[in-house]
Amino acid sequence: MLRSSWAVLRGRERPPAAVPHGGRFGLPADFLIAPDGSVLASRHGEHVYDQWSVDELLRLVTSPSTPPAPGTGG
Repeated sequence: MLRSSWAVLRGRERPPAAVPHGGRFGLPADFLIAPDGSVLASRHGEHVYDQWSVDELLRLVTSPSTPPAPGTGG
């Protein structure tokens, strides 16, 4: 923190946003990861409780070869 503060004071880095996009803790993101480590689908939330429903998640898990549903960010 001290190092970053010094860089901000010297003008070499920008300070963090006073009001960050998505609120103080950011926005949620969900990822469906295959056993081999590849990302099968992703979803970036638009509000704090924006996540996949159980039905959406089950559909993604049971048919990973199909294209991701709208809004999943595939």
